[in-house]
Amino acid sequence: MSKSKKKKVVVTTSSKVRATQSKIRSSKSSSAKVSEPLVFGKENYKWIAIGVGLIIVGMLLMIGGFNEDPAVWDESKIYGFQRTLLAPVVILTGLAVEIYAIFK
Repeated sequence: MSKSKKKKVVVTTSSKVRATQSKIRSSKSSSAKVSEPLVFGKENYKWIAIGVGLIIVGMLLMIGGFNEDPAVWDESKIYGFQRTLLAPVVILTGLAVEIYAIFK
């Protein structure tokens, strides 16, 4: 039979143990926090809210009204001015307002 050879692990420590220190130095002290200004101001958030409102109104216009009878296909309601032209224009206007609000 073969004898299993076990490895012995020997751990040695020196008598002088020092705590390790980070080599990365921070330019800011952790106790003094510098407040940075916000990216957007109050006026920007107003424009963002207006843009979101226009997008929601456009989606609601695209939903449109309900048919009296679900079995009846009324092309004048489905392909009408409100759903095919007005709603997409309102949504695109809302997106343009959002772009304006971001870049203002």
